[in-house]
Amino acid sequence: MIPRPSSCTDCTKACAVYFTVVAGGKAISHACCQDCPALQAAAADGQLPSFALGLKLAIPTPHGRGKCPTCGFRWADFVRIHRMGCPTCYQTHAQEALETIARIQPGIEHQGRRPMGSTADSLLRLTKARQLLKEALKEEDFETAAVLRDQISDLEGNSLESKK
Repeated sequence: MIPRPSSCTDCTKACAVYFTVVAGGKAISHACCQDCPALQAAAADGQLPSFALGLKLAIPTPHGRGKCPTCGFRWADFVRIHRMGCPTCYQTHAQEALETIARIQPGIEHQGRRPMGSTADSLLRLTKARQLLKEALKEEDFETAAVLRDQISDLEGNSLESKK
């Protein structure tokens, strides 16, 4: 137990208020008398005694409570409307967004819709079809191989048209 001083920290009068502020792993003890100017100023302004005495408190912001410096968008807004406010929001709320994405969509491969004619999507389908064709030929499944061959020729034709 921390011993309490019998007199005010600023003067020699009897101690009326004693408090210990724990911040940043440090404990700062302070004692005030009934007539302490810092304590009276704090009471008049509705402030905490630690603020009036000039003790700096580093109170951490709870996870997800910050707001975007550009648009003021909070994570609670995303939870409510399921959309970000601006491009800076993705950087501001990166940790919460990554946790949410990992919970919703496991894995690193894109899942979901893409715009029609997406080059990345057609290249991915072409690569998968070629791999499946090799496996079908290896297993001598010629019916599946013929279907995959036709799909590959269609995908290659589409990719050549999009390059023109």
